[in-house]
Amino acid sequence: MTVAFCMYLCLGCSSTDPSTEIPETSEIPKITEPLSDADITIPSVLVGEELAQVQTEIATTDNGDGTVTYSLNGEALTDILNQIAADIADSIQTILDDDDRYPDITAITPNEDYTSFTISLKNGQMSIYESMLVMSFYTVGNRYQIYNGVPADEAVTTVIYINDSDGSVVSESDSTSMTSQQ
Repeated sequence: MTVAFCMYLCLGCSSTDPSTEIPETSEIPKITEPLSDADITIPSVLVGEELAQVQTEIATTDNGDGTVTYSLNGEALTDILNQIAADIADSIQTILDDDDRYPDITAITPNEDYTSFTISLKNGQMSIYESMLVMSFYTVGNRYQIYNGVPADEAVTTVIYINDSDGSVVSESDSTSMTSQQ
């Protein structure tokens, strides 16, 4: 199963269109004050996906190295981050509702800035689909961080699988392992 297909299955398609309505959910950390205007450089591994999703009226610069820089006003940037957060929350709920693919997941808890996701497992066991979620969370966590002003080479997302019955860590890794495999 390719990473792109896994991401589609696990987290679905997301949209960074600031005009998309964001569901009001108390579980979604929401940025309420507009952020400052910023130039955000998207790394080459995300460029294809991002070009298809970001509004065409946003100023873009092809940096010639596979990366693209977006010049975003604070309001658009705030809307994008809130939309990414809403997409993550929706995807988490979809995973939790899918007992066929993810029968052992009892909870998925991101921290407020999406640098860490804790996945709780029944009896500390995971299926193949559950173990592959790590790549999807690396991608969405790093994506959120990049739009939040973290340089792409400094964005790190940690995924921790824990045993629901005793709280012990089953597996812990971070997105730096993803870059060493590319």
